[in-house]
Amino acid sequence: MIDIKEHNTIDGLDYRNLVINAAKQLQLREGEINELNVFPVPDGDTGSNMSMTIGNAAKALSESNENNLDAVAEQTAKAMLRGARGNSGVILSLLFRGIARALKNSKSCDGITLAEALDEGVKSAYNAIECPAEGTILTVARKCAETARSSAQINNSFEYVLENAISSAEKALSETIEQNPVLKKAGVVDAGGMGWLLVLRAMEEALASDQSLSYTPAIKQEIKERADFSAFEADDITFTFCTEFIITKKDSDSNTTPLKEYLATMGDSLVMLDDGEIVKVHVHTNEPHAVLGEALKWGEYETVKVENMRTQHTSKIAELEENPGEPLKDYGIVAVASGDGIEEIFYQLGVDKIVSGGQTMNPSTEDIYNAVKEIRAKTIFILPNNKNIILSAEQVKELAEENVVVIPTKTIPQGICSMLAFNCDLDEKENEQSMREALGTVTTMQITYAARDSEFDGLSIKEGDYLGMLEGRLLSSDKKIDKIFDSFINKILELNKETISIYYGEAVTEREAEEKQKYLQSRLPNAQIELYCGNQPVYDYIISAE
Repeated sequence: MIDIKEHNTIDGLDYRNLVINAAKQLQLREGEINELNVFPVPDGDTGSNMSMTIGNAAKALSESNENNLDAVAEQTAKAMLRGARGNSGVILSLLFRGIARALKNSKSCDGITLAEALDEGVKSAYNAIECPAEGTILTVARKCAETARSSAQINNSFEYVLENAISSAEKALSETIEQNPVLKKAGVVDAGGMGWLLVLRAMEEALASDQSLSYTPAIKQEIKERADFSAFEADDITFTFCTEFIITKKDSDSNTTPLKEYLATMGDSLVMLDDGEIVKVHVHTNEPHAVLGEALKWGEYETVKVENMRTQHTSKIAELEENPGEPLKDYGIVAVASGDGIEEIFYQLGVDKIVSGGQTMNPSTEDIYNAVKEIRAKTIFILPNNKNIILSAEQVKELAEENVVVIPTKTIPQGICSMLAFNCDLDEKENEQSMREALGTVTTMQITYAARDSEFDGLSIKEGDYLGMLEGRLLSSDKKIDKIFDSFINKILELNKETISIYYGEAVTEREAEEKQKYLQSRLPNAQIELYCGNQPVYDYIISAE
């Protein structure tokens, strides 16, 4: 226990110092928290996400002259909401949002008020999580809130209640090892719970300071923007007609590679996806009639859209000038993605804005919110494309004036499938239903590397080993990448998948990727296998199986 002066209550200036010192301590020790992540894949680490989340609040407080407790607490909660990154960061922001609610209209905070604030924070976090798990930051926060309530009945001092809450959090954190089998096997405590304990300890430490603290933030991640329409002339458009269509295949077993090869000679910006039953095509061309005529050889049209991009460009510029504040369309779509090839596929499928991020680079709620603000539409769909970004995306609903719908896509292939299911002619509920249903039609496999030595699911993993991931779970590990592909092939055969899309990453050459495509084709002769340059980081290969 540190030697601190007595604090029966705190005011707005005290609360500011508590938050800023917590941000400083998390920034200093984020690597230590990151190391508690037991899953060996490169991750959007817990310590980094929590540090950047509370760091956003500390930066705002350092630049503010607000002194009233309720206003400082509200400013903290709003800044953390905007800066929330990853599941751990969002949960941390929810804890502070609840605290702000409990401190509304309060000029000072005693022990009883602190207990109410911690309790309200826990309620806020639990209410936002669909399936809260034990042995996590939620457990640690709940246990220390329970202790705070009982302690406040004994002594109404802020300092006393905080000290007892910290002791309870320490005990609860040590128990997370027994509550989570994965943690127990690794012999570590929960990373998020450790982060919350460090926040509480830093707050206790800050009580000893009589000086106003300040904070130096980390560099903020920016969203990737699309080019401004006004930045280029209509004459810059090489191929005039944006041609999109969906055909129902005559023969579900037919290989449509010759169609794709033909379309590649007819223009640019080609995206063709074949799910076995239908083929969806997007291409920019000067000969849409020839393209559509060739496609008829493969099946019957479900939808066709041909737009003159030169006149469309001119009309859009005029519309922007005449109606700068009005929505231009019913729907807009934001997707989180990384890699030039992956991003371009999403753009060609109709995504309006890309937020740069994914594994190891979880964007903040504000990053996603800023992208939403850039789209002039009545309803905006968000595709997180990573399980650790879904919760951040959900928080955008509270910030945005627009109607926001989050489709819980956990992988890039799920995001692509949901875009294939999107139809601008359907209403919002119909689109949401069809996009959600599409998520179950695809199986995602990924090849990455081990970020650390680990014993996981009976596998002895060494740093740098190739890891084969199936729907986010570890399927195989080996020093040779071909062994990982063999495990994928066995799973594809087991699941009876026949349409395979391979997206190769920035560390893979085109020749290497083509060799892997040929290998898969030799082992899966009845499958239709497409190859795309995704240029994504972290994952050498992302494989979609339908």
